[in-house]
This record gives sequence, structure tokens and C-alpha cells, in this order.
Amino acid sequence: MESHLFVYGTLMIGVESRMAGLLQRNSKWLGSACIPGLLYDLGRYPGAQWIPGHPQKVYGQIFLLEDPEFLLVHLDEYEGIDPQFPAAGEYVRKLIPAFLEDENRMVDTWFYHFNQPSKKLTLIESGRYLDYYPQKPAHLDFIRTG
Repeated sequence: MESHLFVYGTLMIGVESRMAGLLQRNSKWLGSACIPGLLYDLGRYPGAQWIPGHPQKVYGQIFLLEDPEFLLVHLDEYEGIDPQFPAAGEYVRKLIPAFLEDENRMVDTWFYHFNQPSKKLTLIESGRYLDYYPQKPAHLDFIRTG
């Protein structure tokens, strides 16, 4: 069975992070995509929440994972997911539908859902991290050192 991943932040093509490189070397980029939901600035990196039916969108990319078992272990660690208590972390990996814009179709994808309260966070209103992060020194520092 194919395994896809929707990314919306530091794992996207266009962000020169160590983990983005790992993802790109071990997967095939399928194209630009979006999901209904909200994108937040968490201080040094983004967090997104998938909200079915929400009018706002989070924009990102979909990758076809070549070796999902290998890659998801590394990505879960990067996202701070504890395999013994996955629901307790900052993120939860969920299987959700994402709209693959280039192919005009829905794709079931893995997604790192921000799993904390968001009321006091800064909303990235455009839903587009690639447009947002270059103006944020803390994000640039995280990408460079993360």
C-alpha cells in the first residue's frame, strides 16, 4: 500500500532543513496540496490543525514515501512523538485526506497535527509557511540548527 505525507512547514521543498533533506532523499514529491484548517506560529516553527470543513486552508506539499517504516520513525522523532504515548506529544500523526492541487484529487496522507491548545498562538493567516518563515529570525535559526 502506498504511503503519502502532507507537510506544511520545515519539511517542505524550499526549506533547507536537515529533515527536509532526509524526506526528499527518501520520497517522491507529488505536488502542492492543501487541507482545511489553521496554521500557527509556535515561536520557532509552525503547527497546523486539520479542521474538516473549515473555510481556511493550510497549504503544503504531498510526498510519496519510498520506505514509510524507516522514514516515519525518523519523522516521528523529529516531531517529538513518543511511541509509547503518542497522544501526549506536541504533535499527533494522523491519516487525513489532503487535496493534491496539481492532480485535482484527494489523497489519504499522514499529517502531523498540532495537538495543543491554540487560542493564544499567532495565526499564520495566509496558511502558507513558505511565505511566512523568511521574515522570522527564530524560524530561520531553528531551520539552520534543527
